[in-house]
Amino acid sequence: MTHRKILIITTNHSSYPGADAVGQARMAYGANTYIIRVPDPVMFPEDFYLRAYDKGIAGIIIMSSGSDCPYEGAYERLSKRVARVYEKMKAKGIAVNRLKLTTICTVCRAAFLKEISEMEKAVAAI
Repeated sequence: MTHRKILIITTNHSSYPGADAVGQARMAYGANTYIIRVPDPVMFPEDFYLRAYDKGIAGIIIMSSGSDCPYEGAYERLSKRVARVYEKMKAKGIAVNRLKLTTICTVCRAAFLKEISEMEKAVAAI
């Protein structure tokens, strides 16, 4: 079985500590998973996601802080941006289940692993 690359975009203050908690608990996830740690995912332009697919990324999980985001209005802008990316994905024939926006907290180990597992299942059909 070929492992498809999954990119996870995490926030410094919320979802990355959740990923770190997974490692500290010695819980494992696939080596095909790559994490980018950023202040907030809203910093990525819409075309970033499309270029990532063009370069071989099979699935992208944006793990944000949701309404707990310390940057005023960032989550709302991110949600709207992701909706526009979904439209661009549809236009290019890219399945929208290959991109997911979710909220992960600092201690959400099970949720973190669940999101990866669900994305692995989504991209297995590619």
